[in-house]
Order: sequence, then C-alpha cells, then structure tokens
Amino acid sequence: MYWFAKSKLLPRLYNCNSIIRQQSRVSVGQQVSLLHSFSRRPFPSWQRQSYVATQHGISCQYAVQRCCSSSSVSLQGSRNRDVTLNKDRLSLRYGHYHLDLPYVWLRDHCRCDVCYNHKTCQKNIDNYDLDLDISPTQVAFDGTVLTLEWPGSHLTSYNIDWLLENAYHDQHRDRVERVLWNKALMSAVEEQPMVPFKEFMQSETGLKNHVKNLMTYGFSVVTEAPADHQGTLTVSQRLTFIQPTLFGPSWGFTSDLAFGDTAFTSVGLGAHTDNTYFTAPSGIQIFHVVEHQGTGGETLLVDGFFAAETLRRENPTAFKCLTETVVAHEFYDSEHQVRSLGTVLSLHPTTNKLLNIRFNPYDRSPLHTVPPDQIKQFYKSYAALTKEIRKTENEVWLKLKPGMVLFVDNWRVMHGRSAFTGLRRVSGCYLPRDDWLGKARLFGLQNL
Repeated sequence: MYWFAKSKLLPRLYNCNSIIRQQSRVSVGQQVSLLHSFSRRPFPSWQRQSYVATQHGISCQYAVQRCCSSSSVSLQGSRNRDVTLNKDRLSLRYGHYHLDLPYVWLRDHCRCDVCYNHKTCQKNIDNYDLDLDISPTQVAFDGTVLTLEWPGSHLTSYNIDWLLENAYHDQHRDRVERVLWNKALMSAVEEQPMVPFKEFMQSETGLKNHVKNLMTYGFSVVTEAPADHQGTLTVSQRLTFIQPTLFGPSWGFTSDLAFGDTAFTSVGLGAHTDNTYFTAPSGIQIFHVVEHQGTGGETLLVDGFFAAETLRRENPTAFKCLTETVVAHEFYDSEHQVRSLGTVLSLHPTTNKLLNIRFNPYDRSPLHTVPPDQIKQFYKSYAALTKEIRKTENEVWLKLKPGMVLFVDNWRVMHGRSAFTGLRRVSGCYLPRDDWLGKARLFGLQNL
C-alpha cells in the first residue's frame, strides 16, 4: 500500500470534494469556507518526508528532483503531476492555464473562517502574522481543490475556479469578450445591441442582456421607453444609481448655451469622450432625444478601442507615446474650473489590453505637461489617432427618436452628432463606472 493511502490529507481532501460536488449551487466562496470545517490535525513526520511517484508513472529520481527544490514540502493528490514545487512558490497547470502561486500569497489569501469573514467578505487580518518566507509542509491537488497545510497545522484549501479568477497572471480574461467594431462589422451583427423597455425593466434576463451589450460593443439602446425626462431616469436607475456632476444630478439640454460647452449649441460635434477633465471620467453616458422639431442631429458612435488597436498595430510608436504622455484636459466657465491629468490611452496593468481612451480635442488644456523635446512626437501621435477616429468607415450613425435611450461606455466608445436645425431637446445623465461593472460581475459577465 502506498504511503499516501495512509495520509490524513487526501482523505480530508476527498471529503471536501464530495461536499463541493453536492453543493453545486453554492458559491465558490462558500465552497472554500466549507473546506475548513474539518479538523486540522498535524501530519506524522514520516508523511512529511515521503513521496511516491509510481502512482503516475514518474521515476523516483524525477520525483526527488521536484521535491528537493522546495525543501521538505511533500506533494500528493491524484493530479500532483500538474503541480511543481519550487523554493518560494508552486506552479500549477490547469488546462491551458499556468499559474505561478507564491507561498506567501497562498497563505495571505486563505479563505478559512479564521482568516476570512464570509459574512462581511473581508479579511480577518489581525488573526495571524504573515511570514514572508513561509512554506507549506503538505501540498495536495486533485484537479478541483488545491490544499496546503502550513507550519502550526493550519489548513488552506482553494477551489480551482477561485484561483483562476483571482491569481495574478497574464492569462486573465473577461467572461464576455469585447467585439471591436467599425461600420461594416457593426452592420454585420445579427442581433443589434437593443433591449425593449418592458423586458429591460421587468426581467433579470433583459437587464443582463443590456449589460452584456455594453461589455461586448460598448453601447446598448433601451427601446420603447417613456419619451420624457422621467423615463430617462427610470431606465438609468435600473442599471445603477446616477452620478451627479457639475451639470447636475441629471441634465437636459438644447442649443441655449446654458453651459459654456459646445454641446449646448446646434453645431456638429466630432467623436469624443466626455468628462476628460475629471480624474476618473464617468463610466456610462446616457442620451435620450425626447423631442426634435427640425432636421439633422443624428448621433455618431465610434469604437475608440477599434481605432486605438489599429494604431497599436500600424503605428506602435504613436500608440506607445499616447499611453505614456500625460496631458491635461479642462472645463472652465464662470462658476467652474475643473482640470485633470492623464494619458490619452490607458492599459490594463495585467493584460495590457486597452482600459480607457480619453479623447476630447475640445477640452484639451495647454500642454504644460509635455517637455519641449517630446512635443512634436505627441502631436504626431495624437494626429495619427485622430485620423483613425475620423475615418468614415469607422463611424456608425444613429437617428435617436423619443423612447430610445442610448447607454454609451464612456471609457471606450466615443460619441458626437451632426449639426441640426429647430428645437432639439436631449435628456441624459451619467452613471459611475465601478457600479455598472459591479452589476456585470453579479451577472457573471466580468472578472477583471
């Protein structure tokens, strides 16, 4: 009989797995918590020094080489071939994923009831002292659960789904992939990103489809809504709460220059993002044309990420410049002086994917942040991005009518309008980014 048949870790691990399989409707966090309901008895010294690899046809010499690299840590489990133990970390392979997990990280993120409060979803940081040089005394992996025992007999177990969602690595991805688009690609989409008002308001499926549209395409339209300002607010608050700004808790505008902003005129507006002068621009911008007695006034949409990725591919020097050069944007009138600093393009720190485009030539402040020897390169790079954005083949035009409430991801999709005549009243507001993405996570659509 192999030594691991006598081990106390694997029987406890298998018991834990049976609980997970029986609790298929329980969240991963609750599953991990259940893993710690078993006693934490120390392992006999003979078990800590043993390792048998013949279970999986691994030579004894190779097995010793794997274990010696992490001192006295022993490895067990039906899938131990997927785990490599090193001096300060373990490497775990699962499908196409390859996770490097430092021991100190694994100890710090323990989700047992001692280390983590599952009612408040907060760490109990005062319950242990974190040893930066800690190593486990036992490691087991059965393909579903990674279990480690630490000095002092503390037991930590992780469901593989939790590790894939939370481990720091460059293979993170959202559960809904972006679809970058131009006019031709958007025209080819079979189901346009639109959700009827009743479905949106009365079913979780309708709301989820709307959020999925926002994640996939960067915009979505709720149709058949009440054609007034209250209808705008009702639809907006179905997703999350409204974000007040200097324009008020919400807004309605026409060409009356109520604010010192080109939007409050009847002239055409090129593609741009809003709130570039805020340190953190609003996450969603909402437009609802509640009345128009005249001509023109079509709404322009441009996928800023499509344009930026084209620039990354065809002009990497310009792309790099726009991700590194900090510029200022500003909003000034008689009562406000708002200014922000940021790069035109921002990247996600772990995936290197585009995170934000901050593009508004109307609001760009004097370039006091760009050194003289870099100013020409910035202008060349900005012009290259502007050229991509203004290509006719990248533009999608919509004629918004009363009852059509347009949601735009203000961190990705740019908007504009054609010039118009007559009375045109637009109702709208802003929604905070963190909160609409929080809704996406609740629906299981977003991870990063």
